[in-house]
Amino acid sequence: MQEGTPGVPQVDVADDDRRLVERARTGDARAFEALVRRYERWVFTLALRMVGDRAEAEDIAQEVFLKAYRGLEGFRGASRFSTWLYSIASHHCLSALASRSRTATSLSFGGRSGAGGEDPPSPLDRLPDGAPRADAILEGRDLARTVQAELAKLPEDHRLVLILRDIQGMAYAEIAQTLGLELGTVRSRLHRARMDLRARLRPHLIEGGEA
Repeated sequence: MQEGTPGVPQVDVADDDRRLVERARTGDARAFEALVRRYERWVFTLALRMVGDRAEAEDIAQEVFLKAYRGLEGFRGASRFSTWLYSIASHHCLSALASRSRTATSLSFGGRSGAGGEDPPSPLDRLPDGAPRADAILEGRDLARTVQAELAKLPEDHRLVLILRDIQGMAYAEIAQTLGLELGTVRSRLHRARMDLRARLRPHLIEGGEA
């Protein structure tokens, strides 16, 4: 999970968050900007993995922080600020996907077709810069697109848990607290999501190995 500063104990980050929240409540804009800088990458990455579109993910991230800022007075510190923020981000992503689904259904019944053109770039297109051969880059991008495409086919609640655990690195207990779920439910959804994604990717990996 991309949170805090490497080498700094998590309790120190939580304490610093609490101080920044108190300052932000008094109108200290720099304090809230510090919180945004600390968590913007995490929120953006979650949105990007969930919705699969960079521009939409940027909009979601902005909306999440705006909602958090407006809700600071209601944050009483029963949980860590990060957990509270992750909860806002998670539910906002699910709401965005639900809204997209309703829009797609509306357009379908209206008899409209897609706009055509190239697909938007995959959020997994970016690969570490290790100066690989051109063919290796293309192969990596093809696999990255495949992973993102199959990830998007998972049920949204399963996809969210898998992203929070396997991509964002959150602990099971924090995921449960963030989403308001029982720990057993988190583990069950994660197991099903992993099995589902593995089954979906298997044919592509076999094809790649035989090429």
